[in-house]
Amino acid sequence: MTSPESEPMAELLSLDGVPQISHGSQHPQFSDRFRFPSFLHTVPSSAHQPWVLAKLLSYFNRTWVGLVGSDNGNFEQLDHQLQKLVRDQGGCVAFSNRIRSLDGSIRGTATLIASMPAAHVIICDCYHFHFTLLAEALENKVAGRTWVFSTSFFYSPSVLGPRAQHLLDGSLSLAIPAGTMPGLEDFLLALRPVMYPGNSLVSKVWEKLHGCRWPGLRASTPSSREGARMCTWLENTTAIHLSPFRLADLTATYQAHLATQALLFAYQNLTSCSPGEGPFMGGTCAHARDARPWQLLHYTQNVHFTTKAGEEVFFTRNGEMLTTFDIKNINVLPAQRGQKDVVGHFDFRAPAGKELVISEEAVTSGEEAHRGEIALAPDSAACQKCPGDQWPSVGKSQCVPKTLDFLSYQEPLGTVLAICTALLFLLALAILGIFIRHHHTPIVHANNRQLGYLLLASLALCFLCPFLFIGHPGALTCAVHQAAFGVTFTVCVSTVLAKTVVVVAAFHATRPGTHIRRWVGPRLPGTLPSVCPLIQAALCTLWVARWSPQPMNSTEPGASVTVKCDEGSVELFYAMLGYLGLLGLVSLLVASCRRLPNTFNEAKHISISMLVCSCIWVSFVPAHLSAQGKDKVAVEVFAILPSAVGLMCCLFFPIYIILLRPEKNTKGQMLGRRDPK
Repeated sequence: MTSPESEPMAELLSLDGVPQISHGSQHPQFSDRFRFPSFLHTVPSSAHQPWVLAKLLSYFNRTWVGLVGSDNGNFEQLDHQLQKLVRDQGGCVAFSNRIRSLDGSIRGTATLIASMPAAHVIICDCYHFHFTLLAEALENKVAGRTWVFSTSFFYSPSVLGPRAQHLLDGSLSLAIPAGTMPGLEDFLLALRPVMYPGNSLVSKVWEKLHGCRWPGLRASTPSSREGARMCTWLENTTAIHLSPFRLADLTATYQAHLATQALLFAYQNLTSCSPGEGPFMGGTCAHARDARPWQLLHYTQNVHFTTKAGEEVFFTRNGEMLTTFDIKNINVLPAQRGQKDVVGHFDFRAPAGKELVISEEAVTSGEEAHRGEIALAPDSAACQKCPGDQWPSVGKSQCVPKTLDFLSYQEPLGTVLAICTALLFLLALAILGIFIRHHHTPIVHANNRQLGYLLLASLALCFLCPFLFIGHPGALTCAVHQAAFGVTFTVCVSTVLAKTVVVVAAFHATRPGTHIRRWVGPRLPGTLPSVCPLIQAALCTLWVARWSPQPMNSTEPGASVTVKCDEGSVELFYAMLGYLGLLGLVSLLVASCRRLPNTFNEAKHISISMLVCSCIWVSFVPAHLSAQGKDKVAVEVFAILPSAVGLMCCLFFPIYIILLRPEKNTKGQMLGRRDPK
């Protein structure tokens, strides 16, 4: 019940201390515990609304407002408190007017609003029928205003005319929160008229759900009045039938649900009381059969529980349930259909300064500057679009330069990648130095000394490539960063292919009747690392010369602009990767020969290294396609480093023998013979 209906009943029930829980009364008078000691309500008192409205105005930097309201017995308090709060924030209430009745005060209020064009925000604490009449009296003379409604306003598109709908578009409204009631949908889905014979309400709901007419019952819906089919007991109710009820947006029903839950928990606490531990004199408990009203009131006032949705429920000492106010944005769709979107909330139990939470991107206003625009004057409807490299400030009072967004050395990800790149480069140089120093040892000879040197040098250069990706993209770095990596990594893969050919030739050339020595001479291993990169270099030269990648700025609206390199030619980019994949596939196929001995099978490690690289680059393609901005750059660096590390770890693992097990660095160990003890 609303406040007028609750007042006489509350005064009567308070005489005997009978608890009363209202799910709709908001009048501040019910916070008087001397006059209404047994009255409780699940909705916040309207005394809090001036404070919430002032916070909302401050958030949007609105300092010049107007106030109108219905004669609901609470307007004077709202007017007094709101004017004081707005003044404290440096603003002003330009006008305040109460709609006393349905006489000339409507037209007088409309004249007052039209005469105050500077007040671009109008707070309306009025009923929907008063607002409908006010909209008709305004006659579209106040376009460009933003209306902010209190909880007194009930938005129903079916009862509002076209002019009222036009004014409502883009407005904001405080609303009592709704929620999901567990089991309600299942109950309605299982509902059948046969379960409640003679219940006309169930029959009317059935007509509404299925658009039929119940025999012997007066038509209650438009469909049944237009000669709809007769209802049977065989109709099947589905979730589609329930969608017009909007079960998750039944505010009054949800508040009544909370009130019922509070009373049930109070009764449960009363019946579960243990003798000697009760809340009354001497630790006594109340008995369910003969409990006095004041005893039940005690348990009801002190109830404290959490709903299945995680909402904490309890009553304050003023008898109200302080939860939240939803802030809804009203948008009028074509054909005068409207929708209310929750764009924020005000939580009374949040820490100071964090009570109001607004999703500003989701708010659409008929008066505010659009995204990317600033107001030419405070509270002005005239707007100006910011240049392409600028964006409005927080208050939309001036255009400020956009911040540049790229994978920089200063951010944590860029710093970590740069450090890893430098360390891996030094590690590759260290391994190269160790191999050069121990060049005369059998294990270095077994790893194809010249090819090993070339592979380590190319890996070191490959580890330097990420430095071309990190930092502010420039014309030179954008042009060469992809090509530099493509050529250096091609040298790595072609060298691995040459090592594979050498290994296979060494184990097969001594077999009788083999012709492999004739086909694989001593020049082939040295030719592959020279010819294969030349093909890649020609491809990359064409790419850079004809379709050179260039730095570019993103065009998406926002406070930051992403600086990145375009691919120049996407086809040549994936052609470069495809050529690398082809060389890796050939190396993998050649190294997968199963007739090699197990003594020192370098081909096995080559196969593992190629499998590692293949997995990394196959995963790279979908990740690269889905990433945006600097994330795309990070994905490519993540692919470069692990693939190069995989090659280095798999092919140069014998370094531990040189450093830690020098006794195994002998020709006999390489050939599988044990040294005599």
